[in-house]
Amino acid sequence: MKFLIVQFLWLALNVSAFRTSIRNMNKPESRKVIPSAVFSGNVVANTISTNANLDGPQLSAVNSSSYEWWYFDAVSQDLKSAITIVFYTALASGFGFIPSISNVTVVGVDFLFPNGTTSSIELTATEVVITTIDQGSSAVYKDTGAGWHGAPDLSCYKVKINAPEYGVVGTFELKSIAPAHYSCGSAEAGQRMMVAPNIGWSNAIPDAVGDVDFHVNGEKYSFQGNAYHDHNWGSQPFQNNVAQEHWGRGRLGEYSLVWSTVVAPDGTNYSTVYVAANDKIITASCDPKSFSITPIPVNGDPIKGTLTGYELKLDLGEGMTLDFNVTIIETVSNAAPVYMRWTGSIAGSVSGGKVITDGVATFEEFNLS
Repeated sequence: MKFLIVQFLWLALNVSAFRTSIRNMNKPESRKVIPSAVFSGNVVANTISTNANLDGPQLSAVNSSSYEWWYFDAVSQDLKSAITIVFYTALASGFGFIPSISNVTVVGVDFLFPNGTTSSIELTATEVVITTIDQGSSAVYKDTGAGWHGAPDLSCYKVKINAPEYGVVGTFELKSIAPAHYSCGSAEAGQRMMVAPNIGWSNAIPDAVGDVDFHVNGEKYSFQGNAYHDHNWGSQPFQNNVAQEHWGRGRLGEYSLVWSTVVAPDGTNYSTVYVAANDKIITASCDPKSFSITPIPVNGDPIKGTLTGYELKLDLGEGMTLDFNVTIIETVSNAAPVYMRWTGSIAGSVSGGKVITDGVATFEEFNLS
């Protein structure tokens, strides 16, 4: 009897794997090799979406002016632990917040530990191989032990880092609970992929259950929390196209939230807002009136770096709004006044209804003006 049960389970698993393989055979697939040496010619950036490739490479190559990165993060419900992993293909001349080296293939990892301390590592790859199937992507950053594997339908991702020489070994898994999107709408063909002029953005996993399981310098570092993954790119230097930028994401009750505002060097404001619940998009808009954000300063002092948080109002349509405050709890990265990243709590309500207080968030701000 036990033998028959084992045989049945074996058959069921193989049938499932076969069906998955057949489904994936009918989906568009591509493979791109990105050398560590910078490209010397012109670069073209994708600006309009297709039916696939939401999370695949969006640049024709990587030169000294361009940049592209794949960003993953997670924060624990108690806001005491957080991890950020960013896979870059860029030079500092394209994105001025990475090491000034000649290698374009770099991985950055930041940790926030429960005792309030932080640490970071940077890994340099000799080559990057990115495979895209349907909407999802997978990558190997060679000779770093780092990479990721994404499902074609964006339902789950797994990030792996095996860098014992840097004291970091482990995995980070994301199981999506909110649909992917672009800056102005859902993940479909014909969408504008620019969150602001010359700044591309796609959001493969706006919200997820994240399982973080690492050993950092011999100590176990693990938690389950709120997780996220997105992707940015541009054919011109990031710092040439942004005066100020604020981005944030989180979860409040049943609501998955992503917001962004970019002030271009000419003073024009570009906004993006996303709200989903129960695996359905409520709003995904780049209407300038889609949301407002107001810094909450310490003791009324508006000087940069002295904020307690932000007050936000998101337009849900049909006369409804989601009003909430994000309160800074921990500083994850401090390069003030140019760049800050925080974890924080969220409390708010829909159109003045019952106040929800269990929210968590990660948010950041660039001040390049």
